[in-house]
Amino acid sequence: MEPFSLEELMLRHYNTLLRLAIQHTGNRAEAEDIVQDTFLKLLESGKTFRDDEHAKAFLIRSAINRCKDYQKSARRTRNVALSDTAEHLLPADSGGFTDEITQTILDAMQQLRPDFRNVIYLYYYEEYSIREIAAILHKSSNTVSSWLTRAKNQLKGVLQNEQNDLSKSNAADFRTGGGNPHENTADSGSV
Repeated sequence: MEPFSLEELMLRHYNTLLRLAIQHTGNRAEAEDIVQDTFLKLLESGKTFRDDEHAKAFLIRSAINRCKDYQKSARRTRNVALSDTAEHLLPADSGGFTDEITQTILDAMQQLRPDFRNVIYLYYYEEYSIREIAAILHKSSNTVSSWLTRAKNQLKGVLQNEQNDLSKSNAADFRTGGGNPHENTADSGSV
């Protein structure tokens, strides 16, 4: 089997790594730096891969490590919230990351710890199995399964809280006159 060129790997996996880095950093510029650094480290290492899945798994693991380094770094102080500028942060081929439901889920994912975000992303978006995620993250399958269960439960709780907050806000708008103006005219004097 012929080794993959760096250009081939970049064409195949750049957007995947960029989406992963954006979900960690909330900042497209930082995410692009992380992805570029990931490919630079690969180039410097001279590593070869047995197949494309092996290359993708290695690149994802490497990008996650770079994201962890970023979270610990002083550069992190200039963070931009993902929810505020998501349309400008995501790559052109954002794989559906810009629809309203997905964006709501991404915003909620920002409230999860990074390990949980990684597992949710890899399982649902990249469609890796628990066993494959365990290999990528260098964790046991039981740990990944547990993280996935906890992440889903926490994500569900965050989304329910957001929905409750939205319902309360809409009810308050209605009570203060922000609701449907036609509904308030029924009490205007005619019985």
